[in-house]
Amino acid sequence: MLPPWSVVFGVAFGAAIGSFLNVLIYRLPRNLSIVFPPSHCPACQHRLGLRDLIPLLSYLLQRGCCRYCRAPIALRYWLVELWSAGVWSWLWWQHLIVGELPLRFVLYALACSLLIAIFFIDLEHTLIPDELNLALLTVGLLHAWLLAGQPTEWSWARSGVVNLPNALWSAEIGAGVFCLIALLGRLVFQRDAMGHGDIKLMRAMGALLLTPAWLTAFALAVTTGALLGGAWLLWQSRRLHGEPDSAEGEPPAPEPVMSLLLMCMVYLLWLDVLLSLLPTRWQERVYAWLGSPAEQAEEEEFVVQPGMLPFGPFLAVGAQLVLLFGTPFAQAIQAYLNWAGF
Repeated sequence: MLPPWSVVFGVAFGAAIGSFLNVLIYRLPRNLSIVFPPSHCPACQHRLGLRDLIPLLSYLLQRGCCRYCRAPIALRYWLVELWSAGVWSWLWWQHLIVGELPLRFVLYALACSLLIAIFFIDLEHTLIPDELNLALLTVGLLHAWLLAGQPTEWSWARSGVVNLPNALWSAEIGAGVFCLIALLGRLVFQRDAMGHGDIKLMRAMGALLLTPAWLTAFALAVTTGALLGGAWLLWQSRRLHGEPDSAEGEPPAPEPVMSLLLMCMVYLLWLDVLLSLLPTRWQERVYAWLGSPAEQAEEEEFVVQPGMLPFGPFLAVGAQLVLLFGTPFAQAIQAYLNWAGF
């Protein structure tokens, strides 16, 4: 068990990871390399020095502006570093100071970092890069394999016991539920009801959280979506008010039902995970042969229509809340089930 003062290392590591997450958030959806070129100002292209890259502090000392051209820097960069620092410090306290679970700390911290990147990318671009979904799925499977049999706050449920079979089944059930939502929404409302990235995100969440916890995360996502969704749509409608040309053209046609059904089978059989091991050119040929529009979102930014709200950010928030505060959620649900006689 580490001393309480060591939490400052959690803050420092988290802020540094947040700085790297900013690179992912900006470059991944634009299909840019995360290695080259080095960090630079998007406005003047000047390469950033050490003084410009101190997590949390550089933004404050430079008052949110580039040191070279004085162009404003988006507040998001600082918020990502602050969010990451807060998450890492809390997990550090929870698993390295109060508890002695270093491996769980590493896996949870990595998962929360990926969820932060997913939150901001999906919020801005309405897409979730496959690289992030696959990374989160890998973390979930490693968690089930390396920590198999270790007790958790969800161990009171048989499906909440940490092991690889439970992780695989939870991932399959999560993906299946979202495939069903996507198909029913497409048939009933004649429009796309669920993105492909959301289906793959729920599969990864299932592997990481296991069934009782991902159901809780889903409920939290729906709740936060209902509370914040109205405010988001109101803000969006006001922003677009008086700008008739801001969403030119007709809304994109919904995905054909048979194409959606075929891709759901791909996700449920984890064929997309196997395809990710192939060269990009081969992947594109296979998806083109399948007739799936799912991969087009990786090449072109999706056009957000008025009234459209991505669900991925709320899923990311729900999953992170369960990872950070799983104990009170698990205790409350267990108490309710005992009271109800289950």
